[in-house]
Amino acid sequence: MMGIDVGPRYYLRNLPRYYWGRRKAGLPACDWKAIVNPFGELRRKMHQRLPLPEVLDEALDLLRSAGVRLSLPRVRVEGLVGAWWSTRAVPGDMIECGAYRGATSLLLATLCRLANVGKRMLVLDAFENQLPISRHDGMRTGSEYVFVGNAVERLLDQAARLNVPDRVGVLRGRFADTFRSIDGRQDRFSFVHIDANYYAGTSDACRFALARTLPGGVIVFDDYNGLCDLGARLAIDECLAPSGMRPIALAGSSAMLRIPA
Repeated sequence: MMGIDVGPRYYLRNLPRYYWGRRKAGLPACDWKAIVNPFGELRRKMHQRLPLPEVLDEALDLLRSAGVRLSLPRVRVEGLVGAWWSTRAVPGDMIECGAYRGATSLLLATLCRLANVGKRMLVLDAFENQLPISRHDGMRTGSEYVFVGNAVERLLDQAARLNVPDRVGVLRGRFADTFRSIDGRQDRFSFVHIDANYYAGTSDACRFALARTLPGGVIVFDDYNGLCDLGARLAIDECLAPSGMRPIALAGSSAMLRIPA
């Protein structure tokens, strides 16, 4: 039933609303690739096959032993890890904007430990059960993500079990507030993972990341080609428009942007 419902909603309501948002933002009104988003997400295709660290399977086994559950399908895990691995020699740390329960943050921190990559992961999320949505988030309700108990405490406990407590830092709160709280810091990043789903959070994260990602670094947009994430796609295109840059498809619904020298 969901597939039957998503088709009409996507093409008759959300796609026209998305195109209206593009016109309002001064972007080219027609984005043909958005038309095929539903098919691309269902195929779970690997678009950029990047080298992977030999310790990936070992890291995944360690996560399972520590009770960490990855919700991403394997193809998107490999896409994300490959993009990160390509930045291992770039100065700067890692940041995840929209971590949910922190599984991918813990995976990358564990990979750094196993592969002797000297980077830290900064984990950002509101860790709330209800998030604000805008008119651009037509297929989101704001309540898809459920946190039970103290999510931050659980994440830090899992980091300790994975022997990466010194590699993981957590900042809790809405992005607009979190970014203001660290404005004075000199953090610079080699790898950024943005998985905010919603228009406002994605916009805030994208602007923050562009200002702080070093040349040669990579930003992965988890939602760029997502069936339910036209708001996130709009926010990314708005943010990148002044630079003329566009992300390229990575794996499944994700896309990546490498910052030029």
